[in-house]
Amino acid sequence: MLSYIKKFFSRLYRFIETHTLIFCAALSLVENFIIEALGRRSIVEAFHHLTSSPVVFLYNSLIIMLFLSLSLLFRRRIFGIVLFSLPWLICGAINNAVLSFRVTPLGAIDFQIVKMSLIMVYLSKPQRIMLYVGAAVAVIAIVALWILGPKISGKIHFGRNLAAIIGILAAVVLFTNIGLNFQTLGNRFGDLVGAYNKYGFVYCFSSSVLDTGMDKPAGYGPEMVETAVESLPPENLPGEDDVKPDVIMIQLESFIDPNLIKGAKFSDNPAPVFTWLKENYTAGALHMPSYGGGTANSEFEVLTGLTMEPFGAGEYPYKTIMLKASCESIAYNLKDLGYGTHAIHDHTGNFYDRDKVYPNLGFDSFQSIEYMNNIERTPYGWCKDKILTNEILTAIDTDTDHENHFVWAVSVQGHGKYPSEPIEGLDLAITMERGVFDDERTSMIEYYSNMVYEMDAFVGDLISKLEERGDPVVLVLYGDHLPSLDFTADELEQGDIYTTEYAIWDNIGLQKQPYTKMESNFLSGYVTSLLGYNIGVINRLNQSCGNDPDYEQKLELLQYDALYGEHYSWPTPDYYAPTDMRMGTVPVTLDYVTLIGENLYVHGSGFTDKSVIYINGEKKSGTSRLSSSCLILGGVNVEKGDSIRVGQPSSKREVLSYTDEVIYGAQLSPPQSEDEAAADGAEAAEAPQAA
Repeated sequence: MLSYIKKFFSRLYRFIETHTLIFCAALSLVENFIIEALGRRSIVEAFHHLTSSPVVFLYNSLIIMLFLSLSLLFRRRIFGIVLFSLPWLICGAINNAVLSFRVTPLGAIDFQIVKMSLIMVYLSKPQRIMLYVGAAVAVIAIVALWILGPKISGKIHFGRNLAAIIGILAAVVLFTNIGLNFQTLGNRFGDLVGAYNKYGFVYCFSSSVLDTGMDKPAGYGPEMVETAVESLPPENLPGEDDVKPDVIMIQLESFIDPNLIKGAKFSDNPAPVFTWLKENYTAGALHMPSYGGGTANSEFEVLTGLTMEPFGAGEYPYKTIMLKASCESIAYNLKDLGYGTHAIHDHTGNFYDRDKVYPNLGFDSFQSIEYMNNIERTPYGWCKDKILTNEILTAIDTDTDHENHFVWAVSVQGHGKYPSEPIEGLDLAITMERGVFDDERTSMIEYYSNMVYEMDAFVGDLISKLEERGDPVVLVLYGDHLPSLDFTADELEQGDIYTTEYAIWDNIGLQKQPYTKMESNFLSGYVTSLLGYNIGVINRLNQSCGNDPDYEQKLELLQYDALYGEHYSWPTPDYYAPTDMRMGTVPVTLDYVTLIGENLYVHGSGFTDKSVIYINGEKKSGTSRLSSSCLILGGVNVEKGDSIRVGQPSSKREVLSYTDEVIYGAQLSPPQSEDEAAADGAEAAEAPQAA
């Protein structure tokens, strides 16, 4: 038996050596089928894709073959084939894992976004072990194959082989252009899930690597832009005597009204406040750019009024153009009216690079979870949204430089994943009748509905607090996308997996508008139009879209001008310059330090459990918070001239902000006595937590 196996592999290797391209062609078909089966999570669905879209399937296989053909340049031919096969198979496996906890498939940008904390949240311990073991085995196998793998005998015809590779590349380019011209392939990925299913994983993932940003519109120039701007309705600004309310917009993570799930019966209304808002105030439906994920893209559309449609497959502008370009947003529009602008998010500040993007969107401050205390978490570690009530009110109260305020809050409690079976010991306020869905999905929907119930309670509490204050205010609430619960359109009352809802509460007497469905990038323009604010270029374009047959062409033109062009549409080329945004609603400050024995006491304000002491630039583990004004670090010996400051780290490699430094021995404030230092720790928690 062993001799037959050896003989088979010997013949196979001789075939590979003499007919490498034929073998690569056959292998690319097999690999593509495996990748599609993993992405569709079904061999039957992969076979259906092959038979229903054979041209697309062969085209995707040709892309894989292009990579495999690079093995022609290797004397260790088997090593080359394995080396160029593995990346596609690994991406297919990762895509399969990604689709187990979200709906949107894998894109190149995910490799920029992924953080160890997300791996810990999404993957179970056995899955993480399999991931690490698999990665180690793959590395060892590749190294062993390089050392022990067979070599091609005789001369390698590099010229001929290179010509073959170039020929396959030319075929890929040719068939790509033909496919795009005949619409067999697409280059717009508004429906990312649909695009991957229609055009194949390999093509879409390749597009996400190569195709980012926007193409320049034909004829782009100052005259074309000026003509578009002049066609917009004139600006209409509030008068001095007009009421200018505070504007609060809250993007609720994965929020929908569970009552929209067909057949689902709950022990009580999971969203009573939102139901009341829909019945008594302006509300409607939003068509979002993503389903089951892609929070930052929903956020981008609502804040800027721009659209994700022209961008590449799976692109996140927050990870690409918005890191280096500023543009018009509702924050900038309201700043022009004298508003102070503040962002709040009860998750890490560097997720989606918000700490770098928000200055380009016009915010004066950003309060992320690193600047919050008294955090309560869900069973999966997400911060509960009820913390946002105090954070929103504090942002308004702290900003005494402005009479009016715009607060942008992004919640996180509704985030997946959701348990496939009941969590032991977890009390559920809302229970769900069994039988409509299988037990696994019932548990997931039931858990999700309880998260919604708590998010809904947060909204009710915030409205109560705003009513008590009595200041004029408009509160806008909406869901960023549907939860990753594998809903199909026919399982939802709205009949669309890309539709969430919005509601607008106010205490200034706004007239209730009819229930309206709109694209998510229209929401900010809609809100400002209700207030009578016709301001900004993109904002005015979106406000007038219903009466403009050339709306889409104008939006693409002005969007390119704002993000990639010469800013012909702006009042001045640097009109929307990045703000000098402060991290933290309340500044974290360092006043002075005291050394008592080997305990270093650091005195200031705004300290949280995330605050860390740095000595001469070195992060000191073991920092504990005694109070919001005092940190302690034990077992330390500082010397005169040492630099001491406090930082708010968002990850091991990134610190969101530092205080000014204090030089030990050259303090402006006198050091405390031991008694005073002890008194300063009176607010200390009974068991201080290390940051």
